[in-house]
Amino acid sequence: MPPPPSETGPIRLLLVEDHSQVAMALGAAFETVPDIELVGQARAVHEAVSATGEHQPDVVLLDRRLPDGDGIEAIGRLREQCPAARVLVFTGGADRSVADRVAAAGGAGLLLKAGLLEDLLDTIRRVAAGEDSFDVDLPGRPSRR
Repeated sequence: MPPPPSETGPIRLLLVEDHSQVAMALGAAFETVPDIELVGQARAVHEAVSATGEHQPDVVLLDRRLPDGDGIEAIGRLREQCPAARVLVFTGGADRSVADRVAAAGGAGLLLKAGLLEDLLDTIRRVAAGEDSFDVDLPGRPSRR
């Protein structure tokens, strides 16, 4: 098993977000975080698949609703491009059935956009370290609440 990203350098993060203001705000926030390196950005599923193959990120922060499809349905394609990548779905709203879909698709977690930046950074770090993290209750999985 390879060492956690924190022991080998910053966590390599790919941001997949179609709302430009959200993407710009997150990009600016990540610039201030020394242990997380934003290696690329995508605005759609097809761009995310290509960028995942190109950048080989540790974590893909994936918006659920994208112009060309459902981010959850893209998890398998992203993991085909980079099997070691951990996919964290970042969404405005979700319930247990959405969390179940993320888990079934091979996602490492689900986080609601309404949370604090510190919660997002903490979740990215934990997912990169191999933990699963879901904002809604899932049996047998850690819950953020």
